[in-house]
Amino acid sequence: MIPTFVFVHGSASSAHGWTATQREMAARGYRTLAIDLPGRGAGFTRAYHEQDLETFAAEPSVMSELTLDDFVGQVIDAVRRVRHHGPVILVAHSFGGLPVTGAANAIPELIDRIVYIAAQCPVDRAPGEYPALPEWSSAELFTATAPLLVGDPARQGFIRVNWRGADREQRAALRNAVAAELTEEEYLQVVVTSQPDEVFWLTGPEWDLRADKETWGRIPRTFVKLTEDRSMPLAVQNLYITEGDALTPDNPFDVRELDSGHAGFLRKPAGLAEILDALSVRAGAGSR
Repeated sequence: MIPTFVFVHGSASSAHGWTATQREMAARGYRTLAIDLPGRGAGFTRAYHEQDLETFAAEPSVMSELTLDDFVGQVIDAVRRVRHHGPVILVAHSFGGLPVTGAANAIPELIDRIVYIAAQCPVDRAPGEYPALPEWSSAELFTATAPLLVGDPARQGFIRVNWRGADREQRAALRNAVAAELTEEEYLQVVVTSQPDEVFWLTGPEWDLRADKETWGRIPRTFVKLTEDRSMPLAVQNLYITEGDALTPDNPFDVRELDSGHAGFLRKPAGLAEILDALSVRAGAGSR
């Protein structure tokens, strides 16, 4: 049976980020569903649009009230809705790996394959502990976004980034960190829809999610390494793969590679679509 691909976006993104990928997959004959994680897809405030920074900085955010269960529940609901059509392949990018892993822990019988695209896949430690590891030391995203942070995440309970406030030099640093292969005009098409608010998942026991050997560990899984990624360096991607393989050596990651930065493939999706197309044959043949 032909599987349904459920796409889960990363930080600062939304379902809109998968539009080009969905067009490419539709042309190949697949059903797809791209979901908005909680707090996404609602648009931007007037203060953000108009760059009224005083008002923007004082605005509350729904992100301060959201929990990991809210994110995981959104993915679970999506999988349950499309499962009656046949096999389901969950595709996660970046931060999206956290709720996808949580869903796999909870409903492994409804998921035929997980595809992590340079996505977080915590196994040996809490998600917020990974960025402090030496493997993350070369990541350029943190330094590129630091000048654009609004307020204190620890006090606010959420992260707020003023993407539209970046000057030319700051935009160049962001593009280099996220998608150096894109032109400035192509990158602007990405950043114009970037969401300013994100959950502060780096701290707190409520975000201590780890892959479960008995549930997550029995689902076939693929890790797509982004070889030009300067936001989640290859060393980090390899760490997630190594930890996952050690947890379930009889069910290791199927590892693929894309010559892409952290978000460049979203604008040029042919390479990813080719990988997903090949994986769908396995899912259809091995559907449970």
